[in-house]
Amino acid sequence: MKAYTGKTGSIRSVKGKGPYRGHPIRLTVGLIVKNEEKTLDRCLSSLAPLLEAVESELIVTDTGSTDRTAEIAEQYADRVLRFEWCGDFSAARNTGLAAARGEWFLFLDGDEWFEDVSGLIEFFTSGECDKYGSAAYIQRNYGDFDGKTHTDFHALRVFRMYPGIHFSNIVHESIARMTPTKFLDDYVHHYGYVYRDEREKMEKFNRNTELLERELEENPADLKAYYQLGKQYFVTKDYDKIVALCERGLQTEPGHPSRIWRLSILHNLVLALFSAGKYEEVLEKTEELFRSDPHTEIGWLDFRYCAQAAAFRLKQYGRSVSHGEEYLKVYGDYRADRLDRDMLLFCDYFYLEPLHREQAVRLLGWAFYRLDDMDGTARAVSELEPAGPDCLRPDLSLISALCARTGEWARLAAYYRRAAASGGIEESRLQNETELFLPLTPEPRAAAVRALAALPDGEDPYVRLNRLRAAEQEGGGDAAAREFEWFARWNGVWGPLFSDVLYWRMKEKLDPSPYLRKIDADGLKFQIAEMRKRHPDWIETVRSCGGIAPRDTPKELFWSLCLREKVLLCEKDWQRDEEISYFLEYAGRSARFVRLLYRDECLADPERLAVLPRAHRFGYWIGEALAAKKRADGAEYLKYLRLALASYPPMEHPISALLERDEKEKELGRKKAAEFAKLARKVKERIGALIAAGNLEEAGRVTAQLAALLPDDPDVVRFRRLTHTEPDMQELASRLPQ
Repeated sequence: MKAYTGKTGSIRSVKGKGPYRGHPIRLTVGLIVKNEEKTLDRCLSSLAPLLEAVESELIVTDTGSTDRTAEIAEQYADRVLRFEWCGDFSAARNTGLAAARGEWFLFLDGDEWFEDVSGLIEFFTSGECDKYGSAAYIQRNYGDFDGKTHTDFHALRVFRMYPGIHFSNIVHESIARMTPTKFLDDYVHHYGYVYRDEREKMEKFNRNTELLERELEENPADLKAYYQLGKQYFVTKDYDKIVALCERGLQTEPGHPSRIWRLSILHNLVLALFSAGKYEEVLEKTEELFRSDPHTEIGWLDFRYCAQAAAFRLKQYGRSVSHGEEYLKVYGDYRADRLDRDMLLFCDYFYLEPLHREQAVRLLGWAFYRLDDMDGTARAVSELEPAGPDCLRPDLSLISALCARTGEWARLAAYYRRAAASGGIEESRLQNETELFLPLTPEPRAAAVRALAALPDGEDPYVRLNRLRAAEQEGGGDAAAREFEWFARWNGVWGPLFSDVLYWRMKEKLDPSPYLRKIDADGLKFQIAEMRKRHPDWIETVRSCGGIAPRDTPKELFWSLCLREKVLLCEKDWQRDEEISYFLEYAGRSARFVRLLYRDECLADPERLAVLPRAHRFGYWIGEALAAKKRADGAEYLKYLRLALASYPPMEHPISALLERDEKEKELGRKKAAEFAKLARKVKERIGALIAAGNLEEAGRVTAQLAALLPDDPDVVRFRRLTHTEPDMQELASRLPQ
């Protein structure tokens, strides 16, 4: 088949005996491998659906593996070829290509695997392939082993076979392309640029640079080699080296027929200057390019993106706006498929995704903001379309800055709604990030709450939360009651953000039980922590309502205990008696809570008791202390209090206050007892004197008074006998003033 080199036109047919334009099968898949045992099985198994759906073969060329690579290949491949490595990737690839029987040839590496091959299957089984001379799938190159960062490169890896087809270049090998080219959405995962350590990275870097430098020695006019060698030096961040290589390549370029490689080398140059922080030079190179070569290409996306950011960092905001607006125009043309995509096959362009558009729109908004152009900022904000969770905080930062300047918080609400509708952001993250940017001062916050409450999304819990807040700002009433009722029915995830429902419920002194049942123990703690953070009057609110539910179920008791504990630990202005009263209520509930959770035999076993959570041990010991206090067993009371404190040291202050009060009460009792004993002695002396004087009647009356206080005192018993007043004692006592 004669190679077709035009950009459009039909594919010329080749006559032969095979059913596929003279070939016996439709497709050959070829790999070259060496020591790929960790990834090869995954790679080859990902090809299985394609090989089953399309009449095809798999050829693996092993270049000298010393692990299980060849063994794994034998399990999948139609043929496994052996190749003695000679430092030339094209030579190795050509070994498999020469053995191919397919009408089409697809190649990949053993450290790549397809996520899905449905696009390739459709391309070949539908006959669409008859319209094309080549096809490109996407190579997704990851920047870390977690797969969180990546760039996509359109890899020209699928070719119609034609006479003389072969790989060229000793590294970064390629085949002369037959057009037109089909751009497929199928992609392979590739971790070839992620390294386990510095040694592994430098081994690959040294291997590739050595081969590319050899390529340039053999062919000094090879612009592709200049481009690829420049890319290698990004690994070591040797930006000066990249700039020098690009300048050499551009000096070679005037005599070279390929405009594509000139733009690719310029791309390396601009990225190197940008990475090195040479922003003036970035602007100089890109703006010179736009003037001298105004034909818009896909590559202009990267050039405009870098120019926009460079101008912004130089605080040349008007210039940044100009490049940012041009970037968005080119991006729109690219997404509408109005640009020639061929450039994607020759250069790794980075700023093509919705994420990059979002970043450019955001930077445009900030540039307008710095120019004090709030209308321009507002236009940019209206164009924000969150492309993922990482966009939220930067976007919201710009939006909140604009809203703070203009007071138009409806813009924040509109963005929230767009982000919620995008489907690519976890609901709780969107809610929490939005909450983070609500203003703290009362009036702006109230305006933001009203804007969110006005959204028509009636089943969105964050919208309902803000409706409750707005209703409470207006005094509660029926509007607040509707929201409380909605949350009582809601079965969503009750994150810390929704602590406001419980806060306002307690604020109105209403039963929080319907909501407590929805939240686990850890969740309740988070609710309280969030409540403390958001509401300066939370202690007053808890103390005014008790923070309790009407029933002593385990969860309601736990809620009450958590609230009371935080109040005890956080309140700084206690009156002593008030603190003790609050603590004793907390202690009693804690004791009841533990008794609800554990059987008596568990609490009676010291070994079991010792492994309980410290708050539960505290509940047990404080309960024992309260019981001892009730029995007036002072020694046991003190013992159990010490055990309670050892179990839960945060309660040191209220327990110390309690002990101090007890000690003062004891001291007061001792003083009263001493005074009483002194008075009793004086009374006894008087009775004795009356008896000695023979005034038994008066002595009897005084004895009756003393007997009411000390009925068993030996002296009183003796006085009764001497005054003969025992039979009338009760009668006399009843007449005494009490």
